[in-house]
Amino acid sequence: MKKENNNQVKRKRKKAPIIISVVVILFVIIRLVSCAFTPAETALVTTTSAIRGELQESISTSGTVASEMKKIFFAPVSGTVADVAVAAGDAVAAGDILVSYNMEEMEKALTQATLQQKKSEAGYNGLLTDNSENQAKLNEANTNLEVLNQQIADNEAYLKQLQENLDQNQRVTANKLADENYNLNNQLQQLQEELKELAQDSREYADKAAQIQELTAKLSRNQYVQSMVSSSDYVASIQSEITDVQERIAGYEEYKARMESQKTTSEAAVLDGYDKTQYEVDQELAAMTYREAETDYYTAKQGICAEFNGIITECNVVEGAPVAEGTQLLTLESSDNVKISFSASKSDIEKLEVGQQTEITISGRTYEGQVQKINRMATPNASNTPMVGVEVHINNPDENIILGMDAKLEIYTKKAENALLVPVEAINADRDGDFLYVVENGVIVRKPVVCGISSDSFTEIVEGITEEDQIVLIAYTDIEEGMAVTVMPQLQ
Repeated sequence: MKKENNNQVKRKRKKAPIIISVVVILFVIIRLVSCAFTPAETALVTTTSAIRGELQESISTSGTVASEMKKIFFAPVSGTVADVAVAAGDAVAAGDILVSYNMEEMEKALTQATLQQKKSEAGYNGLLTDNSENQAKLNEANTNLEVLNQQIADNEAYLKQLQENLDQNQRVTANKLADENYNLNNQLQQLQEELKELAQDSREYADKAAQIQELTAKLSRNQYVQSMVSSSDYVASIQSEITDVQERIAGYEEYKARMESQKTTSEAAVLDGYDKTQYEVDQELAAMTYREAETDYYTAKQGICAEFNGIITECNVVEGAPVAEGTQLLTLESSDNVKISFSASKSDIEKLEVGQQTEITISGRTYEGQVQKINRMATPNASNTPMVGVEVHINNPDENIILGMDAKLEIYTKKAENALLVPVEAINADRDGDFLYVVENGVIVRKPVVCGISSDSFTEIVEGITEEDQIVLIAYTDIEEGMAVTVMPQLQ
């Protein structure tokens, strides 16, 4: 309902004393009787004057109580519902448990995941240990095979040399050695004769002496070989060495065969990059499954709790029901953050602004509020009239507010101070606009006016009259501009 601000000074019409009222009534009766028996010369009117004061414009409307905060609860984990503590329409406080899970099932799932994770981890660690051992064996085989191949090659070369030495020994004859020694002795004698002719400190002397020393060494070796050739012990020693070398080569070959077998076996058992990645992924998947089961367990243990004070407006779950993760269960709407929603017409939306103070009445109780949202899109109503959604926030909600209830609103829009005001019933309008009838020198004068804001009682006049004008408030007959009138006592 529209109303003025009572805290500001306004000139209002006062009740006339009873005696004046009686006089006015008698005057009207006499005037009417006189007009009935005599030709009409003048019209009878009551006038008033504009006053200065404060005017508060407001919009009276109604809406529906709704919550500003809404939370839809979905099942955080899959499981079986053990208990549903609420029903639609129940009031709850922040922290209240709304739904709880069957924890025996959750504990069983966690135990299974724990065992599977331990099994996977143990298998993976064992696999890594075996792989490490196989890799070590493979490295050992590769290293040993390299050494063995070299040892076999060295001994085979030595064996070949021994056999060649034995063959050479059998081909060498005493005559050849004697001939060679004869030649060496001749060369030696010649060098010794030449040496006598040379100075001992000369370079040539030193060269000759070195040649003599080399020839002497060759003669000594030949004499030793000649003596050994004639000895059966020399041949026997070479044959014995050949036998030893052959046995060593056989041993190396046997050890090489074992290493090659070890290499083949361990090489096949060593994990390649793809196998290792696969086992690592399997182990990580088992660990992930465990972590998820652990998270689900503790999430379910906490249950579903109210995050704020409010009303359960929807409940889609029952005790004992199996629920999958993501299933919609409950809807909670805040009782601390409440609004009034309504639709405004074109004429009202022009006056509305965010932040305007509002008086709200719900079930006989009064609350304070303010406009907090005006939609930027109109929606046709049942009569196909475009309407704009508006929300008013309730500043001081209490436990008596019920969501969905009707509410009456008094929205205080524009305000004018020290405005020129006239009673709303004095305003006239036609196709040319708003106007007032005023009395000047006993005659009706039409004055166009520009109106400002209005209340149920008064309208602001922005332009067109002054406080001195006699404004026609009531005409007891039809009047028009230029008509002579009789003015009743002025109403204040």
